Formats: sequence, C-alpha cells, structure tokens
Amino acid sequence: MKNTSIKYTYIFSFFLLLGLTSCEEMLNVDLPSNELSSVTIYASDPTAEAAVNGIYQSMVTSTFYSSLHYVLGETSDELILKTQLENVYTTNEIPENDGTTGSMWTELYKTVYNANSVIEGINASKTLTPTKTPRWIAEAKFLRAYCYFYLTNIWGDVPLVLTTNVDQSALAPRTTQAEVYNQIVLDLTAATADLPVNYSNYNSQRIRATKWAAEALLARVNLYLGKWSDAATHATAVINQTANYKMITGLTSANSPFIADNTEAILQIPYFTTAYTYEGAALFTTAGTYMLRKGNTLFETDDARKTNWTISVVASNGSTFLAPRKYKNAYVSTPVERSTVLRLAELYLIRAEARLKSNDITGAQQDINVIRNRALLPSTTLTDPTQLAALISLERERELFGEFGHRWFDLKRSGTIDQVLGATTGKIWSSTDSLFPIPETAIRSNPFLTQNSGY
Repeated sequence: MKNTSIKYTYIFSFFLLLGLTSCEEMLNVDLPSNELSSVTIYASDPTAEAAVNGIYQSMVTSTFYSSLHYVLGETSDELILKTQLENVYTTNEIPENDGTTGSMWTELYKTVYNANSVIEGINASKTLTPTKTPRWIAEAKFLRAYCYFYLTNIWGDVPLVLTTNVDQSALAPRTTQAEVYNQIVLDLTAATADLPVNYSNYNSQRIRATKWAAEALLARVNLYLGKWSDAATHATAVINQTANYKMITGLTSANSPFIADNTEAILQIPYFTTAYTYEGAALFTTAGTYMLRKGNTLFETDDARKTNWTISVVASNGSTFLAPRKYKNAYVSTPVERSTVLRLAELYLIRAEARLKSNDITGAQQDINVIRNRALLPSTTLTDPTQLAALISLERERELFGEFGHRWFDLKRSGTIDQVLGATTGKIWSSTDSLFPIPETAIRSNPFLTQNSGY
C-alpha cells in the first residue's frame, strides 16, 4: 500500500508539473489498464500512425493558435489591444497564477508527454513495420524539440522530461537552458536522418515534419546559440531544396505563405475539423483585435506586406492604427489556410544575419534583398555592418510580426530588451521580466521546482 500511495503521489505531482489542478480523475486511473492500452496502440501500423498524428493534434490548442502569437506580441513592443487598455502582458506584470501563461506551460508539456509516449511505445513494439518506425520516432523527436524551444525561451531553465515514467519526471528539477538546448539539438539532428525529404507520405500536404523542417529549426536554434556558420549551413540546406520550396511572389489573400500547401510553407498545422485557422478568428480579425504599436512607421512606402498583411482600424480614442491581418479566414473555407509554423522567408532572414555575423556582407545583402524584393522594396546597397544589422532586424519585424513571438525572442537574444522595452509606453519594465513566471500550481506541487527571479 505504501508503494502504491507513493506512485499516485508522483502521478499527481507530474500532472501538476503540467499545470493541472484537478486530481480526482488521476486518482481513478487504472495503471495496468493504461499499460495494456499502450501495448495495443503500438501493436499495428495504423494505430501507431494515429498516435503520431495525435502529437500534432495536441498542438491544436490556444497556445499554438493564439497565445504564442498575441501574448508574446504584447509582452514585446509589437502588439497592443485595439482598446489600448493595459493588461498584465502589455505592462509585463504577469502574476504567477496567470491562467493563460499557465495554460501555455501545460499544453507545451502535454505535447512533450505525447511525444515521449510515442518514442517509448514504438521502441518497445515488436510488431510494427521496421521501415516505418524510424520516421515516426523522428517526428516525435522533432515535435519534442519544437516544444522545448518555446519552453526554454519563455521560462529559461525548465524541467527536461524525456520519459513518461512519473517516478522520474513528477519531481523533476529545473534543467539549465544549455542542457535543454543540447537536447533540442540532439533530437533535431537525429530527426534529420530519418524524416522524409518530401511530402509524398502525407498526400503532398505540408502538415507533417520533413527533414527540412528539422533543418529549419536547427537553423533557428543555432542562430539563437550564436553559432553563425552552423545556422547558415542549416538554412542553406533548406533554401537549396528548390523542388520543394520557393518564395511566393505577388502577395494577395489568395497567394500568401499562410495558404495551405503553398511553396513557401515548410510545416503547417491544420485545425483538423475546419478549413480555416483559429488565428483568423481570434487574432488577425477583420475588426482588428490587436494593433501594431509602431503602426505605419514600421513600413517603408509601398511595402507589399503593409498592403496585404495589415488593415487600418480606428481605436477607441478615434485614432487610426494598423492591425495585423495575415490570416484572412475566420469561419470560412476559401481559400484554405493553415497555421504556418515554419516558412522559407525565415530561413533567408536567418542566413542573412548569420552571414553578416561571419563578415559575409555580400551574402547578407543577397539574402535580405530576397525578402525586400518580395515585398516590392528596392534592394539594399548598405555595406556598413552596423547599418546592415539594423536593417536585417527591421526586416524581421516587418516579415514576422504577429507570428509565434519572434519579436519577443529577438529582443532577448540581441540583448536589447531592457533598452527597448524600458522605453516603451505603458511598460512597467524590469530586466527579470524577460522570463515568464513558472506557474504557481507547478511550483506548489514540486518542491524541486524553483521560481524565476522577480516573482
């Protein structure tokens, strides 16, 4: 009885690590039945395939279609509510018991758990087709790495959970960001060896990870780590796949990098029961829920991204502002859009920055001009490294606004976050605000889980 009690305590603690507060359902779990269910799931190819697909479905949550866009947009200098009312995100005063950021933690760890379950289940199975199992494991590792990228960049040192064994994970302490990044690189490197090189396994739909999705994320990770040569190499590996990817031209609502299966998309996530994206309904709305803080000043004259990816809205004080409108569809099905997780433009931006850091001025110019020319802007002739770096940073703002917290992370990794946000209207800024608070429920359940400074 004592061992059983300890087991249930660990299970309860693990799910509180995920940020859950209810224990009644967990106390009724029949462990032997669950173990048998796992064996059954990984007994045949169709059910194993369904389990892998389930990892992607676990990403169809408010974190992925909403929070990573608007919460990180608000905590940076990118977005503010159309009403101009301040909240805990725009002021950077997020409390430990904030429900939205707590859900972000929970949902990211749920996806990690699902990935771990697939890896363990497939490795333990003796009945699956051997030629298929490496791809499934590679997909799970890619998705685990993707989630840990956000976990460590939002919260810093976080528990590194690589198992479904609650005895090992329920009371896991925080792991250093360096170790988390090391695991991300290990997972992505392993995934590149076994992921497919095209989308033929997926009926030509760009809704599952390929080798190039792993290479794209490796490019981003190495950029964040300051490994310029590696970042450029991984970005080049994707850019060179011209049979799969090319930049779209002539931006319109029917020709954009957010349309399903467009040539710029590297990985998209469908909302399995709809033909539209929740982004179009919740964030990039026709009425303009959020405004770009910098408004018209963000763009040069005739920038096609301003024309096609923003709308003019009237704020509560009567002033006209620009609102993001990248995703066009809300509750309609034409054209079909998908939440675009990775796209080619980012790889050109990554390589431009990496080349500049490696003193390849000409290469950096070439890459940033791909982005500028697609936006109908003239090529840059800047050769001064400081000026060119500023332009690359600005083009990242223009190209990636409203998407997956890029601006928030760029401010952090560039070391400019204190300077920029300290001078942003409405911010109550402290340098410790660059990390979000570990959710209160997780802290209470795990004595080895410490809080970030400043909370």
